[in-house]
Amino acid sequence: MPSQTSEATVHALLLRLVEARKNAGISQERLAELSGVDLGVISRGENLLRIPGLASILDLARALDLDPSALLAAATKDASGKKSRS
Repeated sequence: MPSQTSEATVHALLLRLVEARKNAGISQERLAELSGVDLGVISRGENLLRIPGLASILDLARALDLDPSALLAAATKDASGKKSRS
């Protein structure tokens, strides 16, 4: 079972992916085409219904021209900031 910290980090990472997709002006459908990740995986991930696998997250990051390590670092910072404000 994931800890609250790791769950918060994953949620922050998914929210950053959504933000990047929207900033790029592309639809979930187009992101699925660019990344090779199933549209359902993208949709459920963006709605925080199911966490995509690591390979899918990496494929999405690359399709959005994001550095996966920078994405994870930013998400970790986001999650720790939310935790300290609670």
